Amino acid sequence: MRLHPTFIALFPIAGLFGCAAVQDESPDAMPVQEPAPAEVANPMASFARMVSGEWRVTFANGTSQFDTWHWGPGEHSMRALTESSNADGTSTSGVCRVLYWHPGRKEIVLLGLFSRCRLAQGTVKIDGEVVDFNSDFHDLGLPGLRRELSLRWAFDGPDKYRATLNEATAAAPGFLAEWDYVRSRPPVATRPRTGEETSKPSERLKALEALVGHTWEARGDWATGDAFHIQSTFEWIPYVDATYARAFALTQDGEPTHLLDAYIYDHTGTDALHCLALSNWGGVYEGDLTVLEGGALQLDLKGYEGDQVVPHVVRFDFEQDGTLRDRVWSLEGTGPTLMLDVHHKKL
Repeated sequence: MRLHPTFIALFPIAGLFGCAAVQDESPDAMPVQEPAPAEVANPMASFARMVSGEWRVTFANGTSQFDTWHWGPGEHSMRALTESSNADGTSTSGVCRVLYWHPGRKEIVLLGLFSRCRLAQGTVKIDGEVVDFNSDFHDLGLPGLRRELSLRWAFDGPDKYRATLNEATAAAPGFLAEWDYVRSRPPVATRPRTGEETSKPSERLKALEALVGHTWEARGDWATGDAFHIQSTFEWIPYVDATYARAFALTQDGEPTHLLDAYIYDHTGTDALHCLALSNWGGVYEGDLTVLEGGALQLDLKGYEGDQVVPHVVRFDFEQDGTLRDRVWSLEGTGPTLMLDVHHKKL
């Protein structure tokens, strides 16, 4: 049975807290450190040009869009936070896009979360100075409608590219729009946001509200005797009905290690709460979240760990003492095997 230590230590709420004392003393319940995988070329390396500064485009109506790109854990993924503003500087909407290498599919994958519960999912291909995105677009306001869109970036030097958007739906293909992005260094100062939509979750995500705005901490020891200290944070993504969380390992000397990113969002294509978690060693974990009776949360996940696919069930119970009990079962083999049973506290 293979379960990477990053997953065991960090997968509470899609891999977001740390591992306290392991309560199940059986060998299967103890996290096992494995040798680091061999170094291979990172398929995401071509996107390094997007980091640093802010990419800006201004449309004819005076609206501007600002994209800021950040590396994910281990540089196996990237996320772009996009904000649009009117000519007077007030914010109007936002987008969160995630690009990541999927080890099971052997390709770069796109997840786009838009305001008003719109969603894009697709694939990305890179050929020199050209990047092609092909995605399915779902809109909560139009249930059952799925559009196919294609987007091409054509770079003209390190600080400029042209984006061309086309409708790829078989019934009505055609050109939609074209615009130019220019990088500014340093980024423009943060613009003011207006309205409650920036931070107010939908009813579907209310079950996660107790997690947001806190730092969750865990200290303990691996089975090898090595100590760990992990902190995690949750936040709402502005204008987007989704939650973003990060987990870091802290050391006495040195910078924190970015261990894991996770996104929980309303999947408008399947009408389910969905989770995507990305680890610093390249693992991808995805599946649906269910709110159980009494407020407990359960994730039914597939973990893509290199060439293997390992199903898991993760359950979280909010305890009366303010801690969060997290249990992880592996479904590999003949039946469920408890891999972890821990508690986490918030600062």
